[in-house]
Amino acid sequence: KVDTIIFADCIYNEECAMALCRTICHLLKRPGDTVLGVLPDFRVGLSLFEARMKEDGFVSIDLPIVTTTVEEGERQQQQRQQQQQHGNFACNGGNGKDYRLVMWRDNS
Repeated sequence: KVDTIIFADCIYNEECAMALCRTICHLLKRPGDTVLGVLPDFRVGLSLFEARMKEDGFVSIDLPIVTTTVEEGERQQQQRQQQQQHGNFACNGGNGKDYRLVMWRDNS
C-alpha cells in the first residue's frame, strides 16, 4: 500500500475511468492519502472518474499549471526549493493548454 499516487493522461474512456478509480482505492493506505493527476479536458470518461472519486470520499483541489521553457523551469525549480512550497506545477517544454492538474485528498 502507498500514501501517494501520481498519474498523467490515463483516462481514455469510461472503462479506463473505472479501472483507475478501483486501482487508486486498492493501492492507497487511506485515510488522508493523496492522489495527484494531470487530466486532459477533452476525454470521454473524465466526468465519470471525477464523480467516482467524490463518491469514494476524495475531495479535489485544482492546482495551477505554469508553462515554462527549460531554462525558466530550472530557475523556478530553484525558487521553489528555496520556498519549500508546492503552490504551482511547472509543465516544462510544452504547454498545459486543455489540461488540469488536480489533487485529491481522501477524507473518508
